[in-house]
Amino acid sequence: MIRSAFLFASAAISFAAPVSATTTLTFDTLIAMPNSSGSPVPVVSQLSTTYLSTNGVSFSSGSAFVAVVDHYFDPAATPTPPNIIAGTNAAGQIDYNAPIVAAFFNPANTGQKATTNFVKVLADRFPLGSGFVTLEAFDIGGNLLGTISAPDTGPIGTGASLNLSLSGIHSVRFFSNNRTVGFDNFEFGDLTVGGAVPEPATWTMLIAGFGTVGFAMRRRRGRGSLTAA
Repeated sequence: MIRSAFLFASAAISFAAPVSATTTLTFDTLIAMPNSSGSPVPVVSQLSTTYLSTNGVSFSSGSAFVAVVDHYFDPAATPTPPNIIAGTNAAGQIDYNAPIVAAFFNPANTGQKATTNFVKVLADRFPLGSGFVTLEAFDIGGNLLGTISAPDTGPIGTGASLNLSLSGIHSVRFFSNNRTVGFDNFEFGDLTVGGAVPEPATWTMLIAGFGTVGFAMRRRRGRGSLTAA
């Protein structure tokens, strides 16, 4: 089933860039709250910029933070026990249906956007038996680069593994459509500062500009040769 999900995203992944090194966040050093959908997230379990100045990644959801949740201290239920992360709604409550957004920045200058060429995240290991989990990647301009989905099915102890290898990923969004899935082991490749790729309209303007400059230079050279004669 997971293989079919990768085939669904093959067009987006076919031009994948190689990954040289990765960082994995397991969230297990953070203070977690009980696993109860709809509960308000206490400040100590709110994850937003904790990893920003060290690893260059921030997290948000329906609120400006995601929830750090004590799932189960059992690898059969949690990829790396015990903590997972969950989405939040605008009221600051756990909402497993709310997408989680992770964005990349320069750790040395957190106001400066960064990109990576690889992102991976694992769903928890309590599949519901229906629905899908999805990972989407966006560039610095907010344009969708690629997406991958996998079914939330299978026996207890298994869970979806979603990853995208694409150049210029500035942010990702991951979520489920069945209101039950939490995520763990957020992994990403080396960060590159800046590196925005011009959109097609920008390329057109640049090419037109180069052509104009070239034409002006040719005319200038032509005039010089006529004067010399």
